[in-house]
Amino acid sequence: MNEKIPLICATDENYAPFASIMMKSVLMHTKSFIDFYVLDGGIKDKTKKLIQEDLKKYSNHELHFVDMSKFNLSKFPSIHHYSVNAFSRYFIPLILHDYKKVLYMDVDIIVRRDITELYQQNMDNFPIAAVLEDFYEGNYTYLKQYIWPKYTAGDRYFNSGVLLMDIQKLNKMNFTEKAIQLTCQIYDRLNTADQDIFNILFENNFKILDYRFNYMPDHITFLKEKHPEITSINPVVLHYTARKPWKAKSCASEDFEKVLNQSVFMEKVVSKYKTYECLTYYLFGFIPFLKKYKI
Repeated sequence: MNEKIPLICATDENYAPFASIMMKSVLMHTKSFIDFYVLDGGIKDKTKKLIQEDLKKYSNHELHFVDMSKFNLSKFPSIHHYSVNAFSRYFIPLILHDYKKVLYMDVDIIVRRDITELYQQNMDNFPIAAVLEDFYEGNYTYLKQYIWPKYTAGDRYFNSGVLLMDIQKLNKMNFTEKAIQLTCQIYDRLNTADQDIFNILFENNFKILDYRFNYMPDHITFLKEKHPEITSINPVVLHYTARKPWKAKSCASEDFEKVLNQSVFMEKVVSKYKTYECLTYYLFGFIPFLKKYKI
C-alpha cells in the first residue's frame, strides 16, 4: 500500500446508496489505504450498516460518519436541485484540521483507476486543486453577469465535485468563515450553490488538474469543441454532472452499472429509479445528434 488517503464525501439518506457505490468503486481500483469520512446529513442507522456491509470485503479502508447536525445545514439556502448538504464542504478544514491534504469527491462519481495518482498531485503551494469547467460557458458567464460582477477568471471556472484541499492553508485563510459569510451575502443569486462560492473565493488561486481527474462524460462534445487537441482521455474519475446513470443512460453509464451490480444497494436503486434509454446528444435541443469519442 502506498499511503493513507483521507477521502471525504457528503450525503443525506436519499443519496447514501450512491455514496456507497462511489466508495466501492474507489476500493475496487485503489491499492492505497483509504480513510473515508462521510459528512452525514441524516443517514439512517440501517443505511449506515448497509454501507459498511457494501465495503466490508475490502481491508484497505476505514469508514467514519461525521454527524453534521451541529453545523445547522438546514439554515443554508436550497438552490435548484442542489441539496443543502452540498454546503458541508465548507466545514471540511475544521473537521479534518489535523490533516495536511485531503481529497473530496461528490457522490455522483465512479472511479475507474487508482486514485493515488490524483491524491499525489503536486499542489504547487495552492490552497486547492480542481479540474476546469471551461467547456461549459453557462456557469461562468452567469457568475460574472448575475452573481459576482468582479469575477475576472472567465473560463478558468472550475468544478467543485473533485477537490484536493490543503487543510492548513484553508484554515490559515479562515476559509470556512469566509464561505459562510459570502453565502449569506449572495445566497439569492447563486446558480450552482457552493460551487459559485468556491470559484469566487479561489478566483485564479487554485491548481488546475488534468481533465482525467474529473471527467464529465455527458459534456464530451463541449470539451472536444473547446479543446480539439485532446484526442482521447483515460479517466481516473467519472463525474455524472448531467444525466445521473441511475435515472438515464449516458455514454458512460455502464461503468456505474458494473459497480451497482456488485452493491448491496442494487435492488433498492433499481426499484426506486426507472432507467430510460436516452439519446446522448441533441442538436438545437430537439434533433437527435449522436457523436462518439474515445475516453
